[in-house]
Amino acid sequence: MIKKFFSLFIVFLIGILMSVTALATITVDFVKVDGDEVFQTGNNFILDVDRGDEIDVKVRLSSDVSLDDVQVEAVLRGVDSRDKVDDITDTFDMKKDVSYTKRLTLPLISKIDIDQYKLRIRISDRDNPTVEQTYELDIGTKRHDVEIRDVVLSPSTEVKAGRALLATVRVRNRGEKDEDGVKVVVSIPQLGVSAADFIDELEAEGEDDDQATSEEMFLRIPDSAETGEYTVRVEVFFDDGDKRNVKETTIFVLGQDRVAEKPKADEKTIITVAVDKQSTVQGGGEVAYPITLTNAGASSKTYTIQADGAAWANFRVSPSNVLVIDSGDSKAFTVFVSANNNAPLGDQTFTVTVSSGAKVLKQLPLSINVQGGQVVSGTSTVKRVLEVGLVVLVILLVIIGLIIGFSKLRGEEEEVEEGEEKTYY
Repeated sequence: MIKKFFSLFIVFLIGILMSVTALATITVDFVKVDGDEVFQTGNNFILDVDRGDEIDVKVRLSSDVSLDDVQVEAVLRGVDSRDKVDDITDTFDMKKDVSYTKRLTLPLISKIDIDQYKLRIRISDRDNPTVEQTYELDIGTKRHDVEIRDVVLSPSTEVKAGRALLATVRVRNRGEKDEDGVKVVVSIPQLGVSAADFIDELEAEGEDDDQATSEEMFLRIPDSAETGEYTVRVEVFFDDGDKRNVKETTIFVLGQDRVAEKPKADEKTIITVAVDKQSTVQGGGEVAYPITLTNAGASSKTYTIQADGAAWANFRVSPSNVLVIDSGDSKAFTVFVSANNNAPLGDQTFTVTVSSGAKVLKQLPLSINVQGGQVVSGTSTVKRVLEVGLVVLVILLVIIGLIIGFSKLRGEEEEVEEGEEKTYY
């Protein structure tokens, strides 16, 4: 019995020793950044790199026991951007006393500040504590670097052959030095057209005038240009023309062969709604919604108007719910609505549908405010305004007549007085 207990105790101790041994198994043999080995020292290693670059991080590691599902991660934190500066490997298994080399890539995004950052290398698996080592990176910037921030084209997506394409370019100085005489060139190499502009001065990054927008540049698309997508190349030359940056976008050119085939405005109908909301009372009179249809097509069209969507109201279309409109002409119709006695109070909606043949051109959402008390409808309001206007007009005419009369009478009196004075002398 004692012998058996002693054997179990020995097995237990061996298990504990193995567990303790497994806690600190991962060793970082070396870390290299862009090919140079870095070390964890009291002074910390300082690495000088440029924003916009990518840095290559190589980590060599080993373990004194076999491990499963290991990952290596490299991170820079404290960057004020949605884009993260980090990279992590896929999971991999490690065998005892075998070295493994893993490569990671960190993008130094353009929004990163010119400052020092800590590069953290982390190695971890499912069960063991994470092994982390830290290195200092000194993020700098280039002496000369002008960035193309944005390219604005007008028209933005499609231009016809024989027409003009206008381009403006926004640039920013991301370098340490001021830049004078920055040249901006916009071209379409496939068509052999280009335009250029000069920006006199760009101050160094961080100064007030480190950004500028070029003047509008004019590129005429040749009449013979074929239909298709073309590359628009934007180049900015700086540092006395020794350096340049390039950015490309695309524009679709509609050649003369396709211009003739482009659909005309035969199907186009312009719908104008004068009033989209009115007020009424339960069981009250009608309120009006004037609507105008314009046939911008090349042929005559027949339109059908239907008002529905509300069981609590009565609808009427005047002069007719069927209109025939010639090409280029316009016609107006009015939708009249009256609320029933049991109509719900508050804002209510209904739909006016405009169709041409079997095709629904537009469904107009209109609204009406149903109140329990008496309100003045749109028709009554117009009538009252006209009545008041007529009264005001009559009063103005009377006042003008009195003024003219008094003026004429005063003139006659002055003539009489002048005549008497002449007779007296």
